[in-house]
Amino acid sequence: MSFRHLNELPLGEKVFRIELSSDDDTTVTLTLAGWSEDDPDTLLASGTLTLPLTDVPSLRIALNRALRALALVADVSEPIPDRDVLRELFPGHGAPWVPQHEEELLRRFHDGESIARIAARFGRTPDSVRTKLRELGHDPRRPEHCPPDGCLSWSRYASPALVGGVPGSALPEAGGEQGRD
Repeated sequence: MSFRHLNELPLGEKVFRIELSSDDDTTVTLTLAGWSEDDPDTLLASGTLTLPLTDVPSLRIALNRALRALALVADVSEPIPDRDVLRELFPGHGAPWVPQHEEELLRRFHDGESIARIAARFGRTPDSVRTKLRELGHDPRRPEHCPPDGCLSWSRYASPALVGGVPGSALPEAGGEQGRD
C-alpha cells in the first residue's frame, strides 16, 4: 500500500506543512516544515521521521502527551473541548458565505491553492469549503472544471423549474392533470 497525505495550515503569519507518506506496508515517513509567509525560504521548523507503521499509535500518544506538557511549560492555554472549539479553531464556522467570499474562494481554487489552505484563510473547515465549491457547481477535485453557465452564475440560486427544468426530471408540465371524473 502506498499513500501520501499532505496537510498545509497557515496559522497567522506562519505556515506549517505536515506530510505522511509510505511506499510500502511496513513504514511511514512524517515530514514537518514551517516557514513565515514573509520569508518562505527560511525554515522555522523542519524534520523527517521514519518509523514502522505498527508504531504510529504509540507515537501519536507520545506526541500528544509531549505537546500537552509543552503547552503547560510555555503557558499556552488549551481550549476546553465543547461546541466553542470549532469556533475557536475555525472562526468562520457557521457564518454565511457572502458574494465577496465566494469570489475569493473561486479565485484561490482556480489558482491552485489547496483546500486546506483556502479553509484556513476563511477560518472554515476543509469540508465546508468542499461543500461550498459543490454548491457553486465546481468539483473540488478538478480546479480546471467550471459549470456550463460559468462561475458564480445566477442559475445556482434559482429552482430548476424556473430556469426551464432539468432534462429527465419528473416535474409536472403546465396544463397537467386537472382532476378525474
